[in-house]
Amino acid sequence: MPRNSSRRAWPLAAVVAAGTIGVMASTSPARAELKEDPCACSANKPGFFRRAQLTGDWDDNRDALKDRGLVPQLTYAGELFVTPGLRRDLVYAGLAVLSLDVDLTKLVAESLGAIHLSALGIHGSGLSEELGDLYGVSGNVGPSDVRLFEAWIEQPIWKATLRLGLVSADQEFILARHSTALLNATFGIISQASVNILGPVYPVARPGASARLELPALTVRAAVYDGDQLESHGVPTGIAGHPLVMGEVELYEWIKLGFWHHMALGSGYYAVIDHQLDRYLGAFVRGGDSPNANETVSHYVDAGIRIGPGPFRKGDFIGLGVAYVRTHGMELGDQSLAEATYQAQFGWLTIQPDFQLLVLRDRTAAIAATRVTLVF
Repeated sequence: MPRNSSRRAWPLAAVVAAGTIGVMASTSPARAELKEDPCACSANKPGFFRRAQLTGDWDDNRDALKDRGLVPQLTYAGELFVTPGLRRDLVYAGLAVLSLDVDLTKLVAESLGAIHLSALGIHGSGLSEELGDLYGVSGNVGPSDVRLFEAWIEQPIWKATLRLGLVSADQEFILARHSTALLNATFGIISQASVNILGPVYPVARPGASARLELPALTVRAAVYDGDQLESHGVPTGIAGHPLVMGEVELYEWIKLGFWHHMALGSGYYAVIDHQLDRYLGAFVRGGDSPNANETVSHYVDAGIRIGPGPFRKGDFIGLGVAYVRTHGMELGDQSLAEATYQAQFGWLTIQPDFQLLVLRDRTAAIAATRVTLVF
């Protein structure tokens, strides 16, 4: 497809984003963000939560462990992609996530914080390698591996909270809670960040430290990470000395302004508006700019809505999203994305049909997918 065909999607994305901003600006501020996110489509997203588990309550031992501050969780998500016209038009991929959250206020003393550990089992393959898109058709797909992901300790100090260890930027920064039902990776952390700075972004965490200061109408986040990916199966093997610094200011729980600077790979700036419009409807808009000519993505924008839980079926969610990427240079061209998804929850089982339309420089791809997630 000619480059200017993809450019025509830019005005459409801008109109959708502007319209969403206008609707959100006319409503009152959202409620505080929940620690648990029942609509998150993957266990690799922050706050993933399902109320039921396939293995039950372990004769009340699961609740007893939680009362002591120990929350283990095992999930598996398998997904099937169908895309006519590719060399492999049917592919399967899977992700297992094993995590342990430790509430030190319950286990040791009230003045302490929390510990989080997670490990990943990734297998199969996605479509992005053949398509050449910058988004990532699935936020679960990665190189096949069994690996450590995050391992950190968190400590509150007055109104601030410090986090130290193996940490991933996509668990804290550039988040829009109303985008988390969507499968495409760019609706997690935006592809402007994941492409330009590489990481630490799922499935790679790196040594780092972050802090957040929470005030009534203001939250400030700052972090410094090792910006290189010297590791084996998630375990760091060295530090090359190219730090990544990130900062973000959140106003009234629904407006975020932030930046990053990677010593070797450049800088970026972004804004997020993320708002609950009424009982069933929420919306988000995100945009970013990377001015350095050596960076792949120069401009980024996405927008979308989330419907649910309900009103059609208790616990279900609908997600709609569009995204647009403008690149430096002509090789990749500008790229556009539209996604529609439905998340049907049945306790410990979630079935999620999904449809994506990718408009690339040289082709348009229609992708039908289904993800099945089990919580053990």
